Amino acid sequence: MAIWWQALLFTLSVVAVACAVVALLQKFATPTGRTHNNELGTTIFELLTVLYAIVLAFVLITAWENKEAAGQVTYREANELVDVYWSAAALEPEQRDQVREVVRAYTNEVIDEEWPAMRDQEPVSSEGLMLLDAMRAPVAGAQTDDDVTQARLDATQSGVLAISEFRTERLFAAQSGLSAAMWTVLVPGAVLVFAVMLTLGTPTRKYQFVLVGLISGMVALMLFATYQLEYPFSRSGATDPVAYETAIERFDMIDANYAHEQLF
Repeated sequence: MAIWWQALLFTLSVVAVACAVVALLQKFATPTGRTHNNELGTTIFELLTVLYAIVLAFVLITAWENKEAAGQVTYREANELVDVYWSAAALEPEQRDQVREVVRAYTNEVIDEEWPAMRDQEPVSSEGLMLLDAMRAPVAGAQTDDDVTQARLDATQSGVLAISEFRTERLFAAQSGLSAAMWTVLVPGAVLVFAVMLTLGTPTRKYQFVLVGLISGMVALMLFATYQLEYPFSRSGATDPVAYETAIERFDMIDANYAHEQLF
């Protein structure tokens, strides 16, 4: 189901439950008979809604920024993989082919193994680390007297280290959701705002349904967005491995169109 349909269904469900509570409450006390509560109730309601809105907006914006940052990390990691693939041309043919083979294997490992694990919020295997070590070994032992070639070798080694750092950032972001304490604030806070709202009197019965429906719908929509953005690589709207798939296409392009001499 598309994410907008999920959002609509969840919001309408919350609004329906809220309106059902209002209808039940109106059987025992009409909203027109509770206007005497408005002087104190409005003050409390405004205070609670402002505090809750600040917290919810902060959490939602933080979750969105974390998702955007995680997406950028994937492109940086993929770009470093392509750079290492390019600069491996400075190695001897046997070492060059070894590094490029490992770069391809690592990229496929990210797409085929690590991505499903991140999507399911499960631990990632150490195979990626083993491949990074295999990628680093031929470069670490390479020596040359040519300054240009040495610069390429240094760039390759720096690229492998950068890949390792970006991988760590990516895996950390995949597991960094909201804490249980934060959800304890968000969900009961929404219920508390709703409870105070029910104590307020309104000019008519219909107006109370409109008031409760609009506010509960907005809160539900923001909570839904926060839940979906909590983990950048899982749930609806998760970041896809497009950057790594593009990197593989670039590997093929390099192999097909550039000879060893053209890479310097």
